[in-house]
Amino acid sequence: MAMRVEIKGATYEPQTPDEHIRGISLLLPVEDRGGFVFLIAYTKKENADAEVLLQVLTDQTRRLAESFGKEANPQHRFEQFLGALNETLAEHVREGRWNVPVEHLNALVGIATSTEMYLSGTGELMALFLHKKPSQRFQIFNLFRSLQTEQSLPTWEKTFAVVLDGDLHPGDVFCITDKDLQRAIPTDELNHILASLPPIGAVEKIRQYFGHKDSLLLTVLKISDEVTSPPPGRGSPAALKSNLSIEAFNSTEDTTDRLLDDQRPSLSALLKKIISVLRPKSDTKSRLLGDLQSSGGTKELLRRMGRMFWRIMGAVLKHTAKQLSNGWRMLKNKDERTRVKKQIQLKQRRLQGGARDLLGFLRGTSPSTRYLVGGIAVAVVVLIIGVSAISKSQARAAQEEAYQSDLAAIEDLMERAAGAVIYKDENQARSLYVNAQTLIESLPTDTIEREEKSQELNNDLQTALNEIRHLVTIPNPPLLADLETLTDGVFGNGLTLASGNVLVAGSDGRLYQYNRTEKRFDVVANLETGSLSPIAMSQEDGRTYVLGADGQAYGVSFENQKLTSLTQKDDRWVDLEAYANRLYFLRPTSEAGEGQVVRFTRSGSSFDGQTDWITSRTVPLDTAVSLTVDGDVYVLMQNGSVSRFANGSEEGWSTGLVDPRLTQASKVWTSADSAYLYVLEPTTQRLVVFKKDTGEFVVQYRSDAFQGLTDFVVDEDGYTMYLLAGSKLYSIAPSHLE
Repeated sequence: MAMRVEIKGATYEPQTPDEHIRGISLLLPVEDRGGFVFLIAYTKKENADAEVLLQVLTDQTRRLAESFGKEANPQHRFEQFLGALNETLAEHVREGRWNVPVEHLNALVGIATSTEMYLSGTGELMALFLHKKPSQRFQIFNLFRSLQTEQSLPTWEKTFAVVLDGDLHPGDVFCITDKDLQRAIPTDELNHILASLPPIGAVEKIRQYFGHKDSLLLTVLKISDEVTSPPPGRGSPAALKSNLSIEAFNSTEDTTDRLLDDQRPSLSALLKKIISVLRPKSDTKSRLLGDLQSSGGTKELLRRMGRMFWRIMGAVLKHTAKQLSNGWRMLKNKDERTRVKKQIQLKQRRLQGGARDLLGFLRGTSPSTRYLVGGIAVAVVVLIIGVSAISKSQARAAQEEAYQSDLAAIEDLMERAAGAVIYKDENQARSLYVNAQTLIESLPTDTIEREEKSQELNNDLQTALNEIRHLVTIPNPPLLADLETLTDGVFGNGLTLASGNVLVAGSDGRLYQYNRTEKRFDVVANLETGSLSPIAMSQEDGRTYVLGADGQAYGVSFENQKLTSLTQKDDRWVDLEAYANRLYFLRPTSEAGEGQVVRFTRSGSSFDGQTDWITSRTVPLDTAVSLTVDGDVYVLMQNGSVSRFANGSEEGWSTGLVDPRLTQASKVWTSADSAYLYVLEPTTQRLVVFKKDTGEFVVQYRSDAFQGLTDFVVDEDGYTMYLLAGSKLYSIAPSHLE
């Protein structure tokens, strides 16, 4: 009986219009085909005619959904639709109905049924496709990158010029959006949301990562894992052969092995067939055996042996064909696999009985008959061994063909990625490398040669990824000094530069200065507070400031080895920065109050005039961990994102994509004289650098030696970056300043 699967979908479009973007998200059901027609499109609101353009796209998409009947060929109908849509768009441009540059349009339109999908697009969007493999793992692809790779520069004459088509399978998920979800949501979490939740739940969960005023356009489609029988009179749609490269990667070695196991002839069944040929149909002996026994002629004996052999051969071939058919059904259907397993167990028990019957039958025959049956049995065994050998040979050939196909696909992805790097399209290159990595991980390693090949591919891939990751690995960074050479168990909590000298706040309440000549630490202030436990340091104009874990800020007097309280205490503060005779404190959001940057102004030897400096923002500060000031204020979140504030108001500025993504950032630094912004992530032992004006990602420095990173500071004039890791002070040369 034909089977049917169900496709479900959900979409989201913000109720409050975005002040910068004009967009539309449509998800229209096609009842007769059990699928959807979908559209996501947006353009900048600065285009006065944007509304007219989007309305044309909407009207044309609705017509497609209304005219898509159950008898329509999806591929042919979609291509007709695109041709008509392109002509309509070109005609409107010729008539002057809008003056929107084609490169300002970002759109994706498509058809999805329960078995196949067709789509086309232009501009910049994200189209994530999660393909569920037989192993229950997912392969993840950004199909919009494939569209961009295939299409040339768009024009209004051929706006939608490239079509992607492919098969859909139970468990597959398709997600379209105008946002870079892989940047906004940790990859593992995003994949879990899409794979585990129904579409409406996935849409709602993803929406929570964005503000209600954000221009989020989102559609999620999912092929149900539940396969049901269609109602009477309804057939299943024919599956088209996929043209998407990902469909070539579905087969696995485990699947091949299971299929071949089901195809191997069953000995018990074969014996039963043989016995059914030889055994009498009544209580008397078979006519064939009786004739053989009564015949004394050799020719007649050989002739009859030949007849019996071919009868047995026919039974074997018929049985083998049946087993192949059963194996195919079992592979496709879980219930069928369970049923066949039970049948095998039953047949194994029957085999013993069949063997006893055969032995009893042979004891009642003449020696010549037993010799005949023995010869036939030997022939059958030889035949079975031959069939099994052929099956195994075919299996190995199929596995090798699939293996070589995967290698070719990996090579193609790597070459395309290298080409994208040449043309400075690192996002495209990264996507292609990630797809190649997924395939490499799925390669079998059952032989030494295959294991070595996988390792070789992995090494090549990591080298290529490191290139676009702008990763500088430092095997042995210079170790300048170690606090434990002075005091056992002490470690550094804070680091700053004072008149070119490196100062370290120790966990023992002392301040240490790095002695460049002797390559060691000297105690410059024995504060003897007992409970200072410094968590942050800053310096300005020869003055050094320390923030204790108790929320008290101190000024350090090196002459008399004393601390001076500068402000009232607040144990919610996590960082401080001195700039222009002001102290800035970072206070994350808590139950006791909203997140804020609190500013004090210098008054003599202390600071007063407390001010809640941030007056306007869009992001919460509940995960804020650090700040730095250069006139503007930069606030670092734990997930690595940075918000920039000018005159108390948040600016539309963000840092570029880093691979791997920052997830546990702890410290941010810049200065008024620096063109760069630096972010520290201890868990990955790296320091990441961005351009301060644009937020563009520049480089990341990493070393296995950076265990327990707590702080850093950069001396760009001295061409040195200092990193504090536990009790150790390291230095590295900033190659991005060359």
